[in-house]
Order: sequence, then structure tokens, then C-alpha cells
Amino acid sequence: MEDTEIIRQVLAGHHEKFAGLVERYQAPLIHFLRRTLGTDEGVFDCAQEAFLAAYRNLSRYSEEYPFRAWLYTIARNKALDLVRKRRREVPLTPDENLVDHQPMPEEVWLAKEQASMLAEVLSELPEHYRQALYLRFHQELSYEEIAFILEVPISRVKTYLHRGKEKMRQHLERRDIHEGDGQGVVDSTV
Repeated sequence: MEDTEIIRQVLAGHHEKFAGLVERYQAPLIHFLRRTLGTDEGVFDCAQEAFLAAYRNLSRYSEEYPFRAWLYTIARNKALDLVRKRRREVPLTPDENLVDHQPMPEEVWLAKEQASMLAEVLSELPEHYRQALYLRFHQELSYEEIAFILEVPISRVKTYLHRGKEKMRQHLERRDIHEGDGQGVVDSTV
């Protein structure tokens, strides 16, 4: 069932139908909040508050935007409130569960090393680049949804993505050069 149909039913008095939206978006929202907050501390409370706020304000939802984008905007605002409350910036941390299939130990190790390096490079980027890249490539949101969530024009989302990818490429190239000094470079043609 489409999100908009569930919302119509909830607004018509079938409040139990909201559980379908929670079930649909709970796992990706929690993952988004983990990446936004950088730790598990407060993630579940933030998600619960976001769903509660969405439920309470469902009558204000506009079908102009996907429900997912609206929910993520609420969750992002809750997360920013929590970060402000902590009064410190929380860096992104690598997700230890990035590898679903673990056929060979060396492949697992390599994947974790690459994920760790990528997370480290991401942590060096400004927050707006990190969030835009995460929402686009991990959550697979459209430019419009990202613009809505980050509360910026679509053109700025495109700029964030372009500049974020370019900065990541530059960081990775610098790492390759520094790691290659005196250690030999891995031949990619092997």
C-alpha cells in the first residue's frame, strides 16, 4: 500500500495503520540517524521522537513531497537538536556491519579496511557534503528529497554532491601518494 493511502486511512481514524509506516521506515531511519549522530546513543529515542512527531503532525503533511523525505526531515531536526544539546560535534564512524557476505577472511579484512578508510575520508569532509553523499548513495534518495531534508535548493544539493565527491577523490589520491612513499604501490593490472 502506498504511503499516501496509509496516511489517508490514519487521518480517517484508522490510527493503527500508522504502524505500517513505522515498519516500512524504521530500519532505514535508524541507520540514517546512526550515521547522522555518529553513535548509537540517542538514535532510538530520536527515531521514536521523529515517528511520534510525524504521527502528531500527520494532518500537516503535504503529498507534494514523499513521506520518507518528510519523515527524514523531522528525524534530522531531532538529531540536530540532540547534537546541540550535547554541545559538541559528533563525527561519523564506520559501520562495522558493512559486509553482509563473508566468504574469505582476507576479503572481510579488506572490506573493513576500505570501509574504515572511506569513513575516515568522509569524516574529513564538511557536514553538509557528508549528509548529501550519505543520503544520495546510501539511502538512494532523489535530489528533491535530499533538498527537502537538508532544507536547501536542489542546485545546492547537486553542488554538495559534486564537490563532496571531488574532495573525497582528492583525499583518496593524497592517501595513495602518501601510502606509496617508500612502500611500493599495488599494481592495479594484476
